[in-house]
Amino acid sequence: MRFTRLGIVWRGALLGVVWFGLATLAGAGDAGQLPDAGVLPDRGEPDYVEALAAWEREGVGPVEGVSVTVSGADFVRYVPSPWADDPGPSVETGIGGRPEPVLVWRSPESLVEWEVEVPRTGLYQITVDYYPLEGKRSSIQRDIRINGAFPYVEARRIFFERTFTDAYPPRQDNRGNDIRPPQVEVRSWMRKTVEDADGMFREPLLFYFREGVNRLAMYAHREPIAIASITVHAPHRYPSYADVLERWRQEVPAADPSGVEVVVQAEEAVLKTDPTVRREFNADPKTVPASEGNARLNSFGGWRWRRAGQRVVWEFSVPEDGFYQIGLRVWQGYEFVPVVREVRIDGQILFDEMREVTIPYRPDWQLVRLGEGATGDGQPFLFYLKAGAHTLELVPKVGPARHTVRTLLSVSRAMAGLSRQVAMITGVNPDPHMEWDLGRRLPTLIPTLQELIDRLEAESEYVSRHLASGGRPGVVNTIAEAVHQMRGMMSRPDSIPARQEQFAATQTAIGWWVLRLQEQPLEVDWIWIASSDVPPPEVRSSFWDRLRASWRVFLMSFTRPKQYYAVGSEYDPTQEEGVVLNLWVARGREWAAIMKEMIEDDFTPRTGIKVNVNVVPPGQLQVGFNVLLLAAAAGRAPDVATGVDPNIPVEFAIRGALLNLNQFADYPEVAQRFRPGALIRYRHAGGDYALPETQDFYMLFYRTDILQELGLEPPETWQDVYSMLPLLHRNGYEFYYPGEPDPWVGFIPFLFQHGGSLYTEDGLLSALDRPEAYEAFKEWTGLFTNYRIQKQADFYNRIRTGEMPIGISNYWTYVLLSTAAPELQGWWEMRPIPGRRLPDGRIDRSIGGAGQVAVIFKQTRYPRESWELLKWWTSADVQVRFARELEALIGSEARWNTANVEALRDLPWPRKDLEAIEEQWQWFMETPVVLGGYFTPRHLNNAWNRVVLQGWHPREALEEAVKEINRELVKKQEEFGMTPSEAAPAWAR
Repeated sequence: MRFTRLGIVWRGALLGVVWFGLATLAGAGDAGQLPDAGVLPDRGEPDYVEALAAWEREGVGPVEGVSVTVSGADFVRYVPSPWADDPGPSVETGIGGRPEPVLVWRSPESLVEWEVEVPRTGLYQITVDYYPLEGKRSSIQRDIRINGAFPYVEARRIFFERTFTDAYPPRQDNRGNDIRPPQVEVRSWMRKTVEDADGMFREPLLFYFREGVNRLAMYAHREPIAIASITVHAPHRYPSYADVLERWRQEVPAADPSGVEVVVQAEEAVLKTDPTVRREFNADPKTVPASEGNARLNSFGGWRWRRAGQRVVWEFSVPEDGFYQIGLRVWQGYEFVPVVREVRIDGQILFDEMREVTIPYRPDWQLVRLGEGATGDGQPFLFYLKAGAHTLELVPKVGPARHTVRTLLSVSRAMAGLSRQVAMITGVNPDPHMEWDLGRRLPTLIPTLQELIDRLEAESEYVSRHLASGGRPGVVNTIAEAVHQMRGMMSRPDSIPARQEQFAATQTAIGWWVLRLQEQPLEVDWIWIASSDVPPPEVRSSFWDRLRASWRVFLMSFTRPKQYYAVGSEYDPTQEEGVVLNLWVARGREWAAIMKEMIEDDFTPRTGIKVNVNVVPPGQLQVGFNVLLLAAAAGRAPDVATGVDPNIPVEFAIRGALLNLNQFADYPEVAQRFRPGALIRYRHAGGDYALPETQDFYMLFYRTDILQELGLEPPETWQDVYSMLPLLHRNGYEFYYPGEPDPWVGFIPFLFQHGGSLYTEDGLLSALDRPEAYEAFKEWTGLFTNYRIQKQADFYNRIRTGEMPIGISNYWTYVLLSTAAPELQGWWEMRPIPGRRLPDGRIDRSIGGAGQVAVIFKQTRYPRESWELLKWWTSADVQVRFARELEALIGSEARWNTANVEALRDLPWPRKDLEAIEEQWQWFMETPVVLGGYFTPRHLNNAWNRVVLQGWHPREALEEAVKEINRELVKKQEEFGMTPSEAAPAWAR
């Protein structure tokens, strides 16, 4: 169930990264030329490009020669957070070794304001001197308001980065493979000139200040910070490379060293502002150090180093003063477009061209000398460096692709507007036989389509002329498909309702490119600093190099251990002293690697128990396709398995394959780590057969801006939902509730909130023939039949476009909105789901939410030791550490939804989101698993189809489902020869 829905959500994510918020991208200036049809409500401020244009029309431009600094400690106003335990701001000395007083600001959702007096009206940049206080390792996020208002959309999302480094050099396991080191934060005072979060602009952001006293405020979205000073100053203007080189030549005419060559391994970066940017493994024979058949972390960056703000710093030294060229051995074969990096030497941009250095596409490794080709003579930049230590910094930027991003963004917004205009006439499920005469009823339809075609064709030409690098970029093909589709719509306007799904797919494709063109991935092997007389080295592997490397790997395969899915060091149980457990992890290799490292440095030293960790593809630990079943039948099951599908424990317990965990005396104590009712799903015949690792949950998500525009409050009860639906529909909006392809998920809240259950008290028959179950079923299906909510939709996509401003969805929607919809920061919220009001005034919000579990196999020779591993793994401290290291390695999109209640509170959730989750968890209920219970969701889905799609009466459809469910339940009980007492689950006795 979960994996199916996740797939749908991720498909929606492709379009999602586009809509309004990539209005943070400067491109909305273009978007204003196209009708928006009210796709997105007015936020009250323009985007940055529109703001600059408005200031230019007013005759306001950048100032010169002005710099005004205010101390962070001299704030004039503080607005506390809504939480009772707000510590408030403080002024302290000695922070980070700094003697002067600074502002220490720890409270999220609070505001601090300063007064800044400038001598004349104009556009200024803002530089902040800050220190990242200890927090939850996320970047520090604030917004900036000038004189009580946001000057433009981009000011809503300003980041102040932390810096990280490897805790130690890579270690090697006993198979000769590198083990990725954990990341540690390096805290120091930092200075940042405020820039846009998406890297769309060449220069830092400009802010309008009027002559005299202005009020500059920041609002805390997450993480604590100390601020020493805020400087409002004239924009810094950089000279050209030609001017700087001429000045250097005049100052040091004889500074040409000879034969100097310095190589720095890129994987040895000293600092980075994102811990997910890391060492990588590359098997190319010329990559240094060579892998030679082992997994060597011998390169840096790659796909993970693609987002704006991911600054990376290297150190190097040169032996004498002089001019040097700088090159990088890189792999940039991701797409037929160049990538861009801002370059700093010793923390400084020395000339204007360093703001955006392009690296062309090539499907193989290449040596890129900085500035090669940009100077007009084919020569690279020469940098004057004094003898001694220096730093090199690279930061991803969007570069020339910004033009295409802006165009595609505006086109996609206009396409969404057209879709809504058409839907207002035809409805969301139009009659395919109806003639709508759209050309007459929508007089702007044909002109808008023609304008879209013109803009797309012009952009295709721009891409081919200015971005194409070594081939035809895929975005050109997508544009051609969109143009072809729109021409067909223009020629036959009445075919548009039938093409809505195809039109939405085109929007998705265009949206994907808006995201993709902002990403600037680059993999680096080494950095080359050399005097101008040193020729560039050969960096491409020859055919013979590759042949020799392949032959070496082939020969090593005869002597290498055959545990291809093993992670980290392997232990031979026949050779090792003490106990060696076999653990299977049904997650990605990186998840398993973190778990293995934690076992090696914590669990094994603490207990003396060694553990072999093996990765199993997650899909193979689900009911229906289960490698665990084959392993158990063959007597080759592991001792412990994690990441197991929640339906497996009872299915395996019935067959005698799992160990009953409540045989251990401390099981009741361990069970207290989880929500009441979380273990129901894993109980059978008096036994408990699993511990939950993760916990999924459903919540109410809504767009605060759209609900405010409509004058609506978030619903508390289902009656509130029914009351708001007519107003939503009249304005062209939709409410989302889980429907196809797995609609039975949406039945459980109604069933529990009506006081019903899936099975009778003895657990032998379905209880869906009872009155409360019928009322729940009727209310559930009535959402789709009476209120006409959509049967299937990509909610993540639709909430971003504004078409579905409210709905109920699961944890993964939260992750996507938090990580892939940065432009909606502050414009969406999450609350507990609507429920039914009880006689005592409380609201019953009961709902389930199974996650993944850990189990012990009955075949184990070490039950006590396996139990120790499970207890360690599910403990709060271990879950918190795993979650933090996982998020540091992969990013916040991999946030661990732990089932441990105590651990959940220590993860980097925003305060109000955590409180919403905990309130929803108070009503957590789980569905039991019984013999033959797999038929229940199948026939509930069939009943839903009969009512919603075929028009059956709810009672008739439900009775048919109960009859089929009971037939399978009895059949399974007879198949296993169980008496009623044996067949009944523990919760029923």
